[in-house]
Amino acid sequence: MVLWVVCSVAVYGLSTNLRSFLRTTSAGRLSSVTKILGRGPCSSWLLESLRFAYYLGVPYVALTRGVTNPSLMGMGATDWFEPYSLGNIALGMVVGLVTLVLLVWGWRQYLCATEGITHEPRQRPFEVGIRTLLAPWGWGLILLEVLYLEMHWAFYRSATIRVVGNYYGVFLGVVIVLAEWWLNPEIRKTLGMAHRNGETLTTAAIALSIAIVFSFTANLWLCIAIHLAMQFGLLSFLILYRRLPDYEGQSD
Repeated sequence: MVLWVVCSVAVYGLSTNLRSFLRTTSAGRLSSVTKILGRGPCSSWLLESLRFAYYLGVPYVALTRGVTNPSLMGMGATDWFEPYSLGNIALGMVVGLVTLVLLVWGWRQYLCATEGITHEPRQRPFEVGIRTLLAPWGWGLILLEVLYLEMHWAFYRSATIRVVGNYYGVFLGVVIVLAEWWLNPEIRKTLGMAHRNGETLTTAAIALSIAIVFSFTANLWLCIAIHLAMQFGLLSFLILYRRLPDYEGQSD
């Protein structure tokens, strides 16, 4: 199980560094091939297929081969209407709501503090997520992205739970996720940019809150639902904030 996690982290690190290298290479035959592949009509589908295979395919293969099991990943049967389960579910929902309130408050403080600064489109926080949500059927892509993250986190979490137990394993899984992000040169490069750094910290905060929810409920489906609520709630707030007259006037 540990070997699977190590290999998964290594694949992530190699692929993100290779992608960054191909983006920055500017000379030679390799650059020409990269540009052709990047502009091809199937490039986005190819990239999404690779992401699908990595985020969902790896946990699926691990489950079918017995490397992990549904119980460790939080996919086991749950009696939702038992008093104990209802109490844990309510507590998980409270954790998600508090996290969402703190994230909205933090981003509102950031946006208010930068009102006097000219905002270029590329400097707006969560620009990709906002455009995705506003697009037709964009909510489906947001759902898919949340599913990617939750299944990926659950896979790592199941390994750490098996090694060190439920309590420490849940949070050690978050540490592995953060270490994996550090291997991504794009994330390291944007740490000096306030809005991009804020996006990374937001995802880290969501990962930590989901770990807390899982520690109480051991229910992946509830974690997915709470993650979705936080993602949609934060993006909806940012969309509404951008439509305020003051913000629109400063962005033009």
